Amino acid sequence: MKDTLYLQLKDEALQSLLEGQHLTSIESADDEGLTSDDQEGFDTDDSEHVVSEAQVQWLLAPDGVVNADAATGSIDEALDFLLDARGGLFGLDVVLILQGSHVFSTTVNIPSKQTKHIAQALPFMLEDNIGEDVEGLHFTPGDRDSEGNVGVLSIRKSVVEILVDEFDRAGLPLTAIIPDMLCLPANDSQWTFVTDGHQLITRTSQYQALSIELDALPILLNALFPEQEKDQEKDEDNSQIAAPDTLKVLVTQEFKSDNFENWLKTQITSHLVDIETELDLQHIESTEFVYLCDNLNSASLKQSNLLVGPYKPILKRAPSLFNWKPSAILLSIFMCLFVGFQYVQASKLEQQALQADSEAKALYKKYFPRDKRIFDVRKQMKSHLMNANTGGEGASFLPLLAQVGEKMNEMNRGKKTQVISPLRMSFDQVQGLLKIDCTAPGFNDLDNLKKKLETLQLSVEIARASQDGDKVKARVNVRSAS
Repeated sequence: MKDTLYLQLKDEALQSLLEGQHLTSIESADDEGLTSDDQEGFDTDDSEHVVSEAQVQWLLAPDGVVNADAATGSIDEALDFLLDARGGLFGLDVVLILQGSHVFSTTVNIPSKQTKHIAQALPFMLEDNIGEDVEGLHFTPGDRDSEGNVGVLSIRKSVVEILVDEFDRAGLPLTAIIPDMLCLPANDSQWTFVTDGHQLITRTSQYQALSIELDALPILLNALFPEQEKDQEKDEDNSQIAAPDTLKVLVTQEFKSDNFENWLKTQITSHLVDIETELDLQHIESTEFVYLCDNLNSASLKQSNLLVGPYKPILKRAPSLFNWKPSAILLSIFMCLFVGFQYVQASKLEQQALQADSEAKALYKKYFPRDKRIFDVRKQMKSHLMNANTGGEGASFLPLLAQVGEKMNEMNRGKKTQVISPLRMSFDQVQGLLKIDCTAPGFNDLDNLKKKLETLQLSVEIARASQDGDKVKARVNVRSAS
C-alpha cells in the first residue's frame, strides 16, 4: 500500500458539516475556485460557519503500516502535520473512516452476473428494506458469490457529496470513505464487537455489520441470539442466523473500567446459554480509531469504499522526481544553436557554390572566348572536348594537349617559380593546330620548350615572342608532325 492518511470526524464535527458548516475558512479554499460572490456570504472569523477545533482525528501510516498514535486537532493542523512529515500530498491516499450510523449494510441475492444489471437492480430490491426514497441514496455493490449473494452498502448522496466537497475545499481530497464497522475483520466463524463505552460497532459477516449506541446492545443480542426453541420448525427456519464459534468483544482504552467490563460480560453471557459460542472479552491498549486503522487493508479498501461510480476520485499523477526543466532549457538552446549553425553553413556553402560557378564561367570564357552565351559550363565544356577529340588531318586535341602539358610540367618541376606559364590556348580543329600563349623568363627557355616538344615528333613554331618586363611573352604553335 502507499502512504495512507486515515481521518475520522468526531460526531459533533460531522453533524456540523451536515448542517452547513465548513471544515476550514474561505481563505484556505481560494485555490479551489470560489468566486468573490461565494466569499461574500461568509465571515472567515465567524466561528458559526467553521467547525470548532479539535474535531478531527488523523493518523499517518507510511506504506499503509500503522506504527504511531493518532493525533487530534483541526483540519489545518492536519495539513501542517503532513507538510512537516512528508512535504505534501503527492503519492498519499486519504481515507476517511465514517461513522457506520450513516451507512446501511446488507446482502441481497441477484441472479445476474453483470455489474451493470446488478447496479440497476439494487435500488428496487432494497426499497422496502430502507424505508426512504432510493433516488436520494448512493449504492455501492460488492463482490457476488457463487450463490448470487451480493453485498451492498447504501448512504445518502447528500452525505457523500458534503464530505467530498468539504475535504476538497480543505485541500485534502479523499481517496476512500470506509464505514467504521467494515474496518473490523470479517470471519464467518467469529463475530467481532468493539466498543469505546459509548458506541458499539459489530461485524458478523462480510456485509452484515452495524454501528449503534451501546444502550442498544440488549436489543442487538436478542436479534443475534434468539431463545433456542427445541421446536423442529424453529430449527428449520432459514432466517435463523447460525451462531459463531467465537464472539470476540474488544474494549478500547477510552473506557477502561472493571465494572463496565463485568456488566458487558453479564449482558452477553446471558444470551449464550446452551449455545456453543465462546466469549472472548479483551481490553486493547489503543483507541478505537487506531484499532480500526490497523485492521484496514487493501482488500477492505477495495470492497468497502463508498467513493465509486460518480464519486470515484480522479487520480492525480505524482510529479516526476527528475527535474526536467533545466534539461529542456539546455536542449532548446542546443537546438537553436544547431539550427543556427546549419543555416550559417548552408549560407556559406551557397556563397562558395556561386563563387565556384563564377570562376568556372570565367575560366570557360578564357579558353573559349568565341562562346558568347554560357548556360551550362559542364555540358558546354564536355561538348568542346568531344569536338576537340576529332581534330583535322589525323591530329586530335587531347593527345596533343597531353604531350605539351607533359613537357611543360617537366620544365617546371623542381623550380621555385614556373618556367613556362600558359596564359591561353586554342585549337584549330581544321588545321590540327594548338596555339599556346605563354610567358617564360627568357628566350632560351622558349627554345628549350621547342626542343623538348620536337623530340616527341611534333612540329613546333614560335610564332611571336616579345619582351614584357622581366619576362618574355610568346605564342607557340604546335601540331602533329605526321
